[in-house]
Parts: sequence; C-alpha cells; structure tokens
Amino acid sequence: MMKKRLSLALAATMALSMAVTGCGGGKDASGTSAAENGAGTSGETTAASGNTGEAGDIGIDTTGFFLSVLNADIQTVDVQKTSKDYAVPMNVFDRLVEIEVDGQGNSKIVPSLAKDWDISGDGLEYTFHLRDDVKFQNGNDFTAEDVLYTFERLLTVEGGVNTELLDQVKGAAEMIDGSAQTLEGVEVVDSYTVKITLTEPFAAFLSCLTAPGLSIFDSEATKAAGDQFGMDPAATVGTGPFRFAAWSFNSQLVLVRNENYWKGAAPLPGVVIKIIPDTETQTMMFENGELDIIDLDFVTDATDRFLETYPDQIVSGPRVGITYLTMNFNIEPFQDVKVRKAFQMAIDRQAILDALYGGRGQVEQGIYPFGLIGYNEGQTKISYDPEGAKALLAEAGYADGFSMELAADSSSSDTAIMTLEIIKEQLAEVGIEANIKNYDESTWLETRKSGELSSFLSTWTADFNDPENFIYTFFGNEEKTKIRSINYPDTAVMDRVGAARGIVNEDERLAEYRSLEEKLIHEDAAWVPMYSRTHLWAVSKRVQDFKPVWSGVSDLVYYGVSLSE
Repeated sequence: MMKKRLSLALAATMALSMAVTGCGGGKDASGTSAAENGAGTSGETTAASGNTGEAGDIGIDTTGFFLSVLNADIQTVDVQKTSKDYAVPMNVFDRLVEIEVDGQGNSKIVPSLAKDWDISGDGLEYTFHLRDDVKFQNGNDFTAEDVLYTFERLLTVEGGVNTELLDQVKGAAEMIDGSAQTLEGVEVVDSYTVKITLTEPFAAFLSCLTAPGLSIFDSEATKAAGDQFGMDPAATVGTGPFRFAAWSFNSQLVLVRNENYWKGAAPLPGVVIKIIPDTETQTMMFENGELDIIDLDFVTDATDRFLETYPDQIVSGPRVGITYLTMNFNIEPFQDVKVRKAFQMAIDRQAILDALYGGRGQVEQGIYPFGLIGYNEGQTKISYDPEGAKALLAEAGYADGFSMELAADSSSSDTAIMTLEIIKEQLAEVGIEANIKNYDESTWLETRKSGELSSFLSTWTADFNDPENFIYTFFGNEEKTKIRSINYPDTAVMDRVGAARGIVNEDERLAEYRSLEEKLIHEDAAWVPMYSRTHLWAVSKRVQDFKPVWSGVSDLVYYGVSLSE
C-alpha cells in the first residue's frame, strides 16, 4: 500500500507540470483532443490585438469585443466536414431545435428554427413548422428548401463526416451509396413546413437534431461558395447571432454581431478568438486582462491557483463524457466474467481522479455520464476491492495472475499515459502484469477498428444529449462492438439496445436503457467505467451571464454574454 500511495503522490506532482486537453465533442479519443492534435505549429500572436480597435490588418474595429482563446486553430467552419471544430459554427449557425439546460442541470429540447413540430403516433414522421421571420446573414430568407438542401449535402459532400446523424432518415443510405439523387425521407410541404420520415422509430431523433453537425445552411450561398464554404468568412453564411467576419490562420478568428438576428441582436458587438498554443502565455494574458475567458482544461498545472486566486470568477459545468477502460472479449482471459469483474475491482478510480485532476469530477458506475439524460444516480456501484479481485481471479483459475497488454496511442496526452501507468501499478497489486504498448495513431485506430486491439483507455463525449449516443455506439450490434475492440458477444442484449431506440414512451425507454446498463456493466462487466470530469472556466470580472453549453465540447456559445464597463 505504501508503494501505491507513493506512486499516486508522484503522479499528482507530475500532473502539476502538464497541460491536459479535453476530448472533442461527440468523438472517441485515447486521451487526446482535437485541439491538441493540431497544436504546435502556430506563430506568435499579438497579445492585445482585440483591445486596440483593429484586429490585425483585417480592418475590423474590435473595440468592446469579447476576447476568447483556442490552443490550436480550426480546420474549417463547415460542420459537414469536421467533427471537432465547433468554436465558430456554434455561434454562426442555428439548428432546427436546441438543448436548453436549467440551473439544476436538467435539459430539454426547445424550438429554434423550427417553432414547433408534430410526431406521428408510430414515431416515423416528424413535421416541423418553421419560423417565417428568419433571414440568413446575407439577407436571404430561411425556408424549408434550406433544410432539404442541408441534409442532402451532408450525405453527399466530398470529405463529409457526421452522416450518422441522419442514419434513420428514409433514403439516407441510398444517397450515401449514390443510388439516389434526392433524399426520400425529407419532404418540403411548403415554404415553412418540412416533413421528415424515418425508416424506423428513433426516439432520440429530436436530440440528434441539436448536434452541431446538423446546423442549417443557406442553399443559395453554400452552392455559390463551393469548396470555399467554411474556409472563406465572406462565403460562409448562417442564421446565427454572429457573422464569421475574418480568419487569420494560426493567429485569430473574428466574429461580428448579426444585427438582424431573429432572437434579437447579441449584447456583444463581437468576439475575437485568439490562437495561443502556449498555456503559460494564455495564463499570463488572462491575468493581464488580455483574455476574458480561459478554459482550465488547457492550464491544468495552474488550475488550483486559479481556484484560489479567482474563486468568484470560476464557471463550471459537466463535461457530459465518460473515460472508460476496455477489455477485449476475444483475448484471453477476458472471456471469463470473473476475470472482468476482478479487473473492474482492481482499479482505484477515485485515487486516479484525485491524483491527476484534483478530484474535479466523479467516478462513474456505468455507461451514461453525469449530465446526460437518463443518468441513474442509484445504479449499482463498483467497489475498489483488491482482495476481492484476487479471490475472483483465484476462482477463475488465475490465482497467480496473468499478463496482458494496455494499448497506448502515441498521440495521447501525457496525462492519459500517466493514467495507464497508475492502472498498471494497481493491476500489479492483484497479480495482473499489464504491459503498456505504444502504437502510432493510425495503427492504433486501424487495430481498434479490426477488433484486435487489447485493453485501452479512452473518452467518449456526447454528440447529442441522449443515452442512445453512448450505449448504441458501443453495444448497438456486433459490428459496433467489434470496431471498438470490445467484441461483446451477447446478441440478445445488443438486439435489446437496438430495439430500445424505437421505444416511443420516454419513461419506458429510459427504464430499458438503465436495465441494459445494469446488465452490461454490472452483470457482464463489459468495460470499466472510470470517471467524468467537471469542466471549469475562469472569466474576467467584466464578463456577465456566461453559461457553458450543455455538451462535452469545449466550444462556447457567446449569445447572451455581455461585458461590463
């Protein structure tokens, strides 16, 4: 026990010298964020350019603008070609519906470009009644044709991603494979009514429509822009509260208030988003009043100091994502449920959360993280019990333990690697010899996709706020569990996971998802739920009414925020 305490203390000390990034929204990562992947190539940025009235040489008066920061530049503003770069799109575009979170963390779906909707009794048809007072930032009217165009483009655009968001729409598969030129399941009833037909009931469909990847585009402007859409600010048009005004690559992005926004003009005249890879520079700029906000995920080494120095300037929210550790059912001896349960019991997850993240978050017990619709606080707990783990291993015929591999992605953050090192030591205490093997990123991904990767640590954050986005992703069918290198074998359970998507009654659906979570994690020990983390920001004293978005992404919505004099 002394050795364990010493290793955790060392980990805590080492963590103070390392910056940690969070995972990009809705995507699986082995401890590396989208921002971190692109970091390290940026040149120097003029620290106070947002305060001086001119944002570089772009000719925009940025006096009074909100000063934000990213640690790496984005690649595009086209959400149909990125699954991570949402810093600008969340402010430039709107969606048919949105997620709204109250002060207690409860979320609900609320109208946006669709003012209301009807759902057929069989759950197959969704008729959306659109607002008739919305204009795009170029003055064009928003109509049902733009919805149809947006969805068809998502399924056909070269280099497109996020197509899974429309999987359930009738005719989507045919558009993707090129056998159809139009999307059968989307019908323009009239200029302000659109009907969407699904191939089968999908109770999470409304939640799915809140995802950034389903932001609505101006059909006319987007066609005219061609491949410059999302790249050229002048050619990138949305209906949102801010206009994409300028982009100096690896320097800064500039958003300007949309004076004709249909909800009413934003209090902020605009936003300057600086690209600052160096976290020490970010910290210095914030403390010098040159930034209005800083994401403490990127300055982990200074988090405790921020909490002590600026206690009244800290804003927090759940990340809505879960870090988990896998066990490949196709690799000995993980076919044995006693071994898998012993593996769960051998890991002190709270100690890891405390050592590496100052305890900021919570140990998770299942599949759905804190903050997600359907989260069950009363579920069965997995206890840290090394003696119980040894007993289970002995019952399974492994009284002397066994050897195994922990697969590490070479692009993982230092903290993710440190987590594996601690897990390795904890497993050794029950006789399991875990050897950490490093893979280059492409090999790691390909091996995982083939179903042959050994145990690994990763994080999944929500695309949209619904348990379906978690349980179906990993346990929806044999192919899904294979490409995550879990290879969970119980097809009857997977059939239940698939069928649960079509349960129309919300209470019944969430009850089934909770029952499935109990079966998968506590009866079958299909993975080790690690923890979810609290997301913290520090804001300057002049910032008023900043609220983090509901999801696990680090991207911010600036509408509603104001600055005091």
